[in-house]
Amino acid sequence: MNLLPVPVQIAILILLFFAGLAGKRLGWLTPAHGGRMLNIVMTVGLPALFIADVSRLPLGREVLALPAIAIGVMSVTLAVALVLARAWRLPRASFGAFVISSMAINNGFLFPFVIAAWGSAAFAQLALFDLGNAIMNCTVIYVIAALFGGHSAGVGAVLRRVVSFPPLWGLAVALSINLSGWQLPGAVSQVLGFAGRHILLLVILALGILFDPRVARSRIAPTAVALRIGLGLALGLAAIHLFDIDGLTRQVLLLGCAAPIGFNVVVIANREHLDRELAASAASLSVLLGLVYVPLALWLL
Repeated sequence: MNLLPVPVQIAILILLFFAGLAGKRLGWLTPAHGGRMLNIVMTVGLPALFIADVSRLPLGREVLALPAIAIGVMSVTLAVALVLARAWRLPRASFGAFVISSMAINNGFLFPFVIAAWGSAAFAQLALFDLGNAIMNCTVIYVIAALFGGHSAGVGAVLRRVVSFPPLWGLAVALSINLSGWQLPGAVSQVLGFAGRHILLLVILALGILFDPRVARSRIAPTAVALRIGLGLALGLAAIHLFDIDGLTRQVLLLGCAAPIGFNVVVIANREHLDRELAASAASLSVLLGLVYVPLALWLL
C-alpha cells in the first residue's frame, strides 16, 4: 500500500471505514466480527510491524530526544485525561477507553503524507518519534487498560496481562535485534512489514463496524480528540522552545505531536473489555479530522 499515491491510500482508508459502517447497517457484520479482526491485528499485525520497522531504526544517542519527547507528551496527556475522567465520574470501561484514546498517537497515519511531502529523512525521524509512542503503548497504556478493564485488577493479574500482550513481545524482539547490531535478512523484513501493514487495515474496517454516532456526539469522544490533537500540538510547541529544536526535526515533531488517535486503542480496548465503541468513535473522529488538517499542516510547515 505504501507504493500507492497518497490520495489512493486515503481513498482506500475511507472506503474501508464506510464498508464497515455499511456492513453493520446491512446486518452482514457485527461487533463480534470487529472484535475478531482486532484480535488478528493484535496477535499478528502489530508484532510483525514492530519487528520489521523498529529493528532497523538508527538508535544513536543524538536522536533519542524524539522518542523521549513522545513519551513526555503522552505522560502529560495522561495526567490531564485522568483529571477529566475522575471529574466526570465515568464508568470504569469508559474511563479506561477515554484515557488511552487521549494518549495514543497515530504516526502510521502520517507516514504516507510525510514520505510524499518531505522524503525519507523526515520519515526516519517520525519513525524514531513513534518509537516512544510504541513503548508507551506496550507498557503504560496497556497497564491502564488492564487496570480499568473487565479482568481481575490485582497487581499480579495486571502484570500477567501486560506480559502476555503480543505487541510487547514484538517490540522486545525488535529492540533486541536493533541493539545487538544484527539485521534481519531483507526478504524477511519486507515480508513482515508487508504483512503487518496490510493486516493493520483490518482496524479501519473494524472502526466502521464499531463506530457509534451517539458516542461520537457526546462530550467524551470529542474531548479525547481535543486532548490528542490540541493538547498534543501545544506540548509539541513547548518542547520545541524548551529544547531549541529547528529545521526538519521541528516540522516532524510538530506534526507527530498533533497526530490523530492511534488505532491500537481500539485493539487494546477490545482485548481488555473497555468501552470499545468509545475508543472506535474517538479514533474515527480524529482520523476524519486528520484527512483535513494533516495536508494543510504539511503545506503550512
